[in-house]
Amino acid sequence: MKMSKCRSAVVSEVKGQQILKKRTETEKGRSGEIRFSFLLLFTVSCFLFAVSLTACGKKEEPVKEETKISVVEKKAEVAPSAEAISAEAYKGALVVSDVTGVNWQKGVISATGRGLPPKHITNPAQAKILVMRAAIVEAQKNLLEIILKMKTPPDKGMKEYLDEKHIEITRIEGFVKGAIVVKEEYKDDGSAEATLEVQLVAADGLVAVLK
Repeated sequence: MKMSKCRSAVVSEVKGQQILKKRTETEKGRSGEIRFSFLLLFTVSCFLFAVSLTACGKKEEPVKEETKISVVEKKAEVAPSAEAISAEAYKGALVVSDVTGVNWQKGVISATGRGLPPKHITNPAQAKILVMRAAIVEAQKNLLEIILKMKTPPDKGMKEYLDEKHIEITRIEGFVKGAIVVKEEYKDDGSAEATLEVQLVAADGLVAVLK
């Protein structure tokens, strides 16, 4: 009777140890799964954080000097030269030539005149007005001379062109009188200088007058 009780006690103890062992293994398994999930989540978070830092810290690379130069060269190849633009603007009306006072690129004609102080005028204020008026008249005269030196297609003189088109010289003179005074200067000796300017291809420029 005592032996059967001892055996039962041993069997119960063994079963208890087996159940405890299974529980321990189960808890270890669950603990391992939790650790693995935590490590996986931590790894993914670190990766996303590193990617965000890389994206935020990324700067645009500066354009290389060689690229800039190539772009400028391409623009220069496409854009026509100033002389070509001028020649097209004056085509059929004027010939682009080397005439002092004519700036073909800016499209203007300019001339300077000088006025001397009148000897019979003693009033300084009146003399100042007269000397500048004389300078403007001289500049208008020089403008007219510059225009008459210009050529028209096909390489004709301006006077010949005016005769063929039956254009009176008075039309050119009136055009010159409408010149804009761009500079006035009084000299220490009492004289004055005035610089006048007229347009070539504007709505009221020389080309329009010659048509």
